[in-house]
Amino acid sequence: MTEVNGSGPRVKRREAWVDLPAEYDGFRFRVWLNAPSKIWGELTGESEKAALEALSQLVLEHNGWLDFDGKAYPPASEKKFWEDIPTELAACILVAAQVEMQKLPNSMAPQRRRSRRG
Repeated sequence: MTEVNGSGPRVKRREAWVDLPAEYDGFRFRVWLNAPSKIWGELTGESEKAALEALSQLVLEHNGWLDFDGKAYPPASEKKFWEDIPTELAACILVAAQVEMQKLPNSMAPQRRRSRRG
């Protein structure tokens, strides 16, 4: 059994609002960046159902997106959201989420020092 109230450091949930590229100007979504690896791994797996479930867990909300007819999309946590949005938009979300998720590890990498020429 896993201890619930351990005494060590606790991982803090990292979430961020992400802006989509110019083609979807004004579209923003909130993503869970440090979700367990298993959830992120489901995105590249063979099961479309598992990938949709993973996206529903990773993408927490959007800023009130509307469809072609001006009707509000369901919350991003619902399967219907992923069924209703255009495939291109879903692909943009996935790429933007992955880029955002990789920012922290890259910022922690050692930086090469530039040599000064004089």
